[in-house]
Formats: sequence, structure tokens, C-alpha cells
Amino acid sequence: MLPEPQPEPDAGWLALPRCRLGSQVLPMVLLHPRHGIAIQGGPPEAASLVRERLERARFSAIFPGVLPILRLAEGQSPEAAFAGQEPVNLPGGDAWSLCARRALERDAPQGQLVPLGSSRRHRNRRGRRMAVAAGLLALLLGGMAMSMIGMKPAQSSLVAAPAGAP
Repeated sequence: MLPEPQPEPDAGWLALPRCRLGSQVLPMVLLHPRHGIAIQGGPPEAASLVRERLERARFSAIFPGVLPILRLAEGQSPEAAFAGQEPVNLPGGDAWSLCARRALERDAPQGQLVPLGSSRRHRNRRGRRMAVAAGLLALLLGGMAMSMIGMKPAQSSLVAAPAGAP
């Protein structure tokens, strides 16, 4: 049996062409599970644009640690650029690359984040009150209906004593 072919050590780059970050378009963004993120072309601040997008997607909250992000010089290979860099050190193995890909392929929401905690609690409290009120109303209406259906006063089954008996 022949041994399984081993992938090349520097293979495995995922390419995201024409990555739009706000008003900027990065011609090529490359992701590698062991090396990090490499950017080919685009503005000089491309690395900070990628970091900003990942921050808006709460990437560092999910994957705390080291993720090298570099803008490649003209004609520079990604492997050569990452040669002197600190390696990727994120929890979850290579799961970070899928999360980063999703964040970079979609436009991030604009505007400030607003906590929804208090209004959600208020909405739940109002729902509980409405459920209790509906239950009490159903009980009241059910009781009234039962009394109208024909609930006659109960007849005594006791035999009356004859008149004149002591």
C-alpha cells in the first residue's frame, strides 16, 4: 500500500479576493491556520482595517491570543513574511480561520452597540403579567359559565319527620 501523500508544509492558504472593508477594497486577503492573515495590495493601513473588522465581529472575545496580520510587500511570499513573526496562538485549533473568514466576507454592522438587557427583562415581566391576567379571567368566566349551565340548588335526600313527632 502506498503512503498517503503529505501536503506541502506551506500549502493551505485560503484566499479571499476583493475583500471590502468599509470604503476600502483589499485585492487579496490570505488566511493560514498556522501563520495568520496576509494581505496582498490595498492601502498601507490594510492590517489595521482587518484588525478593526475582526474587533467589530468580537473575534478577540472568542479567540483571545496572538493572531499575526501582515500586509505583504510587492512580490513578497506570505511564508517569507511570516518567517520572523510570532506564530498563531489561539484556542480552538484552526477554528479561528472560519470565524475570521465570515467576519471578513460580510459587512460589519455600523453604529454603536446598544445593550438590550433591561428592555428584555421588562418585556418578559409584561408577558408574565398578561399571562396571569388571562388565566384569572379564564377562571372567572369558567366559574360564571358553570353557574349558568344549570347548577340547581341541591335537593335534600333526608326524609322529613312526621308532624307532631317529638
